[in-house]
Amino acid sequence: MNRGYTFLWRKTWANPVLREKGKKFSRFEAWLYLTNVLATGVDDPGAGLRRGEFRASVRRLADLWSWSPTAAFRFLRLLEENHMISRLKHQPEQSAEQEAERFIVCNYSTYNPERNTKRNGERNAQRNTIKEGIKEGVNEVEKDTHRPAARDVPVSPKILLEIYQQQNQSLPEVKALTSERLRKCRSRIDQAVRDGCLEQYLADFTAAVKKAQQTPFLRGEGSRGWRASFDWFVANHSNIYAVLEGKYDGPAAAPTNGNGGPHATSSPDFNCEPGGTSTRRTSRGDPIYRPRQ
Repeated sequence: MNRGYTFLWRKTWANPVLREKGKKFSRFEAWLYLTNVLATGVDDPGAGLRRGEFRASVRRLADLWSWSPTAAFRFLRLLEENHMISRLKHQPEQSAEQEAERFIVCNYSTYNPERNTKRNGERNAQRNTIKEGIKEGVNEVEKDTHRPAARDVPVSPKILLEIYQQQNQSLPEVKALTSERLRKCRSRIDQAVRDGCLEQYLADFTAAVKKAQQTPFLRGEGSRGWRASFDWFVANHSNIYAVLEGKYDGPAAAPTNGNGGPHATSSPDFNCEPGGTSTRRTSRGDPIYRPRQ
């Protein structure tokens, strides 16, 4: 009952439907505002504060919470007495601007664990990769005046390879972006643009590459050691969603004798052996997938 987390989206504080102008905060809301907004540096990113620190004056907090200055002062003192926050001394080179003082939330990592910071950093890196790819694509479109207007897609197809190389740790490496690979990447990007979900597709592509490395069959633990490669990811528009939807989840296929005998694969989902009726492959060598029933 008293364990676990409930994640609170920080933009909730700016939601016009939920935020009533002039509404008086409860003590609970005031505490959440300290730990969820002020202590994250959202309001003052250039202050050079460490994790869990915030700088605020009693008057400012009173205005934010629709409290009296006396009530805000007493609440801060109560938090200090209960070791929920700690007041920091001003550094010699810093001034108490508008009577603002520095505080730190005690046990801040309990409310915002480091793993969340690492995860957010990875997400930001992925977003930056996507933004750079879109920017590069815009520049290519501006330079290439001979391309038909219908083909003007504001993102470089190379972004798929960049995402794959950035996330890949155990799948086959890509030595070069050949013309055939470039054509397939362009097809995937074009399709996403037509569907109006380019950024979502790039995020899904990233997630699929990451998940494939955690899926035994896709990382080469099947009977023939087949691994999901970059070419497989960009071969069509549905492979990445098959990964994300869990269609390849489960244990890797066991060795088979090719005729459905006692040594045949025990998993009905992965038909990757040649010979029998239930173990076929495409001419390209990719496994034929039978969905779970």
